Amino acid sequence: MRCVLSLGDTRDARAPTPDTTTRERERARREPARAMAATSCTVLAGSYERFVFGYALDVGSSDADGTTGGGGATLAKSFTVDAHLSSVKAVACAGGYAASGGSDDLIRVYHCDDRGAMADLGMCVGHRGDVRALTFYSPRGYAPTRLLSGGADGELMVWDATDNFDQLKTMRAHRGGVCSISAHASGRVALTSGADSHVAMWDMKKGRVAYKCKTPDIVDKLMFTSDGARYVSQTTKKITLTDAEAGNVISTFATPAKALCSETGGSMVYVGCEGGDVLVYDTRKSGSDKAVNQIAKAHPQRVRGVALVDTGEIDDDSGPRELITAGSEGVVRVWDMRNASSTQAETTSTPVAEISTGARYTCLCTMPAKTLPDAPKPKMPSMPPRDQTAKKSTQVQAAKGGSKKVKKKQKAAVVDDGFEIVREESTGPSAKRAPSRFDDDSDDDTPYAKPTSGNKKKRQGSYEKRATSARRQAHGIKQKKRR
Repeated sequence: MRCVLSLGDTRDARAPTPDTTTRERERARREPARAMAATSCTVLAGSYERFVFGYALDVGSSDADGTTGGGGATLAKSFTVDAHLSSVKAVACAGGYAASGGSDDLIRVYHCDDRGAMADLGMCVGHRGDVRALTFYSPRGYAPTRLLSGGADGELMVWDATDNFDQLKTMRAHRGGVCSISAHASGRVALTSGADSHVAMWDMKKGRVAYKCKTPDIVDKLMFTSDGARYVSQTTKKITLTDAEAGNVISTFATPAKALCSETGGSMVYVGCEGGDVLVYDTRKSGSDKAVNQIAKAHPQRVRGVALVDTGEIDDDSGPRELITAGSEGVVRVWDMRNASSTQAETTSTPVAEISTGARYTCLCTMPAKTLPDAPKPKMPSMPPRDQTAKKSTQVQAAKGGSKKVKKKQKAAVVDDGFEIVREESTGPSAKRAPSRFDDDSDDDTPYAKPTSGNKKKRQGSYEKRATSARRQAHGIKQKKRR
């Protein structure tokens, strides 16, 4: 599962020939030093052309002469995967694992190491429509344990990331399809939004919906804040901050242009808009639609992806230092938010690093390049031997004066660090179900079927007698007397 298959290194470390120029020799001398530098962040981008691109970002690299080049950041291509049969709709990555969902109803799963190499782990099959939303759940300090996916079929699926990505649960979520998924840091709940203009919160321990509310517009993306007490929802021209427990709206921000993508970090929300601008909103300043910061004309046309570089230095006041954006023109850029232009500035900002592939990007995500350890396996609760359990239950029943019959003890559930998915319920003949009001009715579709319980002959005779008497009375027919 942790095997690494390198798809090739894009860096050229060949020795220079004697007839090379001085500039080429200097570049060849610096290249090995850059190759030895560890990747600090892995960037994944999906495109309309069915490819998934991987980039290695080093935010702290420096040249061989000690000077910092390009604003201290370098962005290089690591791998390119022909992932799907059609366009890529969603990408997600966490703790060394990555996943992509496409219009071919498939989920492809990968593993990336800190050197930029990638291994293909296979695919997850189960959705009956475009896979539009993906997210990983990772316990703090460990590799992901669950993968949540939502598709155009309206289903929310849970996959086990610790066991070859086996499917654990399928839940009917939204009519018209799932638009976005966000898992809480505790793993106990998750949020989904759909094309039916509803937001649903799911109880992941019981595997069912906790509550569902109607929204004025379709929510394109949902994101829990860092503390998990609130969540941010993005619609076409509005950013809303909502209390996750009470469900009341705390603040709203109206965007001047159509919002295409968004991301949250600390108290800030970063929104990529139609027209190429990136706007920054402070969630603590309610009642004001004005952005506290912006990157004017980050891309010439549309911003299709926004992602943050998690270096462990995210401040609640100013947010992360580096921001990554992907444009529809096929360019990925890295921005230093300390030098980003303010709302009053008329000049555009300059990215500290960029790379162009010419692909039409659709989605973007980032993760630290370090490989996290696997989460510890959940332990089964200790149970006494069966004979001791039966003996103890018999003594308790005898002391209470009841029957000595011993009921079988149910198998305890496995708890996975507060994140548990109830498996599919048994549908066999031995499966228990709640009593239904239709249990006493016969297989006949008539609204007044004959009762089947009690004395059959007596009940049928009385039923027919009453039914015949009622019909005669309704039609005014007198019963003939027997001679």
